[in-house]
Amino acid sequence: MTNSLYVSSPVNALVQGILREDKTLQQVLEHGNFGLGTFNDLDGEMVLVDGIFYQLRSDGSALIPDLNIGTPYACVTHFSPVQSFDTLKDGTYLDLQQVIIESILSNNLIYAIRIEGTFTRIRARSVPKQDAYRPLVNVANDQKEFEYEHISGQLVGFWTPDFMHSISVPGFHLHFLSADKSHGGHLLDFVIKAGKVWLQPLDQLSLDLPHTIEYLNANLEKDNSEDLNKAEH
Repeated sequence: MTNSLYVSSPVNALVQGILREDKTLQQVLEHGNFGLGTFNDLDGEMVLVDGIFYQLRSDGSALIPDLNIGTPYACVTHFSPVQSFDTLKDGTYLDLQQVIIESILSNNLIYAIRIEGTFTRIRARSVPKQDAYRPLVNVANDQKEFEYEHISGQLVGFWTPDFMHSISVPGFHLHFLSADKSHGGHLLDFVIKAGKVWLQPLDQLSLDLPHTIEYLNANLEKDNSEDLNKAEH
């Protein structure tokens, strides 16, 4: 389905500390060529772009992972943008968020977002591999932040309506990958010198429900939106 978002597991499970699932990158790749997520044990941030996965480690470095490793949470689509526009010169992340919100058709759809450009400054983060079950909001305290200046690259991710907060990260969720594919992380902030934005509305959702013991025994009825917001921002 061209305009479908595939989610490998509800984000609520990740928020509660279910950091390991049995879905492999190879299996995720069957559902799209573009997206983001994380790896089992939160071993870095994930970027999928042009059909290639990149693992963004806690030191900010990027590598291409083995397709047989697992992911507890991934969101992907077959990227086919229908709208594009130039970014504001020297625009901030907040500036761009506002422009995108004003450009989209409806706040009740999902949007795949790709941004390419030259950044005056960009701030990102990743987390080190976790060895034990820990809620995501606690893991976020271990995050490593890094800042790059005068760097070219791309941002990959989605805007998701708030009512989907138990399934996927609501609002803007973007990961950065440098143009030379050697650095990246979960986006926190930026100032972009010049760039271009591509948008794709997604009006279908495909959600997998894992069968691991941890997932089957979890209580996912709790509203974890506050913890998710703290962990992601």
